[in-house]
Amino acid sequence: MIGEIKIIKMIKDFFSRSFHSRKEKKERDASLLQDSYNLLSELKQSWELPQSERLDLVDYTNLLLQKAHEVKIRKNKPLARHLLLFAKRNCLAGSIPDSEIKRVHQETEELLERMKKELGINEIN
Repeated sequence: MIGEIKIIKMIKDFFSRSFHSRKEKKERDASLLQDSYNLLSELKQSWELPQSERLDLVDYTNLLLQKAHEVKIRKNKPLARHLLLFAKRNCLAGSIPDSEIKRVHQETEELLERMKKELGINEIN
């Protein structure tokens, strides 16, 4: 009888830890994706500034790359894959030539729209 109670308690503790861990992963992924969205938004806003005051694209894409690698939950993986591809194209180059800026702006816009749609983000501007 006491052995059965211990086994039941162990099983209960196992599932409790398992569900708690899953909740933490969801919260962590949500935070990472929100941070990525905020980084892209800041980058987009800096386009209006003079060249000397713009944010460094390579630094921002390195941060995106790091955040996308940390995403764990399967349902967020496709979005993380898009972030990874965007970041790899733009951060590994070292610097983006002026001829590629238009492409980067377009890709950033598309990625922001995709994130808004998949994350349910509504901006009020």
